Amino acid sequence: MIIGLITEFLAAFFAVFFVESLEKNTVSHVLDDIDKAILNLLQEDATLPLKTVAERVHVSIATAQRRIQALTNTGVITKQVAIVDPNKVGYGLTAVVMIEMARSNTSMQHRFERLMHSQPQVMSCYEVSGDADFMLMVNAKNMSEYHRFTTGLLTYENNVRHFKSQFVMNFTKSGTKITLD
Repeated sequence: MIIGLITEFLAAFFAVFFVESLEKNTVSHVLDDIDKAILNLLQEDATLPLKTVAERVHVSIATAQRRIQALTNTGVITKQVAIVDPNKVGYGLTAVVMIEMARSNTSMQHRFERLMHSQPQVMSCYEVSGDADFMLMVNAKNMSEYHRFTTGLLTYENNVRHFKSQFVMNFTKSGTKITLD
């Protein structure tokens, strides 16, 4: 009877712990070979029919669907998007911008991150080590639009001490795929 009570207690404890961990997004999803194969396929083409994914990784359609759902639920798959060629939609200027903050405190950094997150021309914002505090990838239609972005947002009022822009002359490789072995 005591062993039964202990077993029930442990089962309840781990169930609560697992649910709380999922809610906090702290459970790490261990990837097996099937997960990795699915991720490699979807990173190349997220529009593949479920049947094709299942055939290529040698599992049933139901298994492929459950795996994809689990990868999504645990945050391994964060979103499915179409990647657009900036030049073909009129955004011919891409800049890599290194940002040095005026004051290093957490609240000012979070404020800057929120500001950059809200800007449609900011494609990526990374907190980095070294001389700069942040690195941005910014797309603009032209230099005038980029200039408005810098003079309006990369200011002391937004805690920017200094920024350095480098302009992309040619995309030799641009991708989002992380190849999983």
